[in-house]
Amino acid sequence: MRAFIALLAVGITGIASAQSCKSNPKIIGACYTIHGSAALAANTVRIYLWPVGTHRMLGVTGGPILDDAIAPIFPPNLKINLGERVYGDFEVCPFTPKREGHLQLVCIESATHLVVTR
Repeated sequence: MRAFIALLAVGITGIASAQSCKSNPKIIGACYTIHGSAALAANTVRIYLWPVGTHRMLGVTGGPILDDAIAPIFPPNLKINLGERVYGDFEVCPFTPKREGHLQLVCIESATHLVVTR
C-alpha cells in the first residue's frame, strides 16, 4: 500500500511538472510577451495565438512536435470556447524557432488582461 501511495505521489508530481511552461526542458529560447488573440481550431493544433498586427500564427502545444498538441500547456485562467476569441497579453515560451512561413510552436506561461469576443 505504501509503495502504491509513493508511486501515486510521484505520478502527480510528474504531471504537474510536465504542465509547467517556463520551466519545461523542451523550451529552446527566452520567453516573451505578445498582445494577441487566442482561438480554438479543429486541427492538430487546438489552440492558435495570433499576435495582433502580424501575419504570424503561433501553435500552442506541449512540446516541439505536432503530436505534442494533444496536451497543450496554458494557464488555467485562459478559457476559450468554440467560436470565441480571447484577446490579451500572453507570455509565451518557444518550442521551435521562429521561421518565416512556418508555424512556431509555443506554450503559454501566463495570460493577462483577457477580453472575450464572439
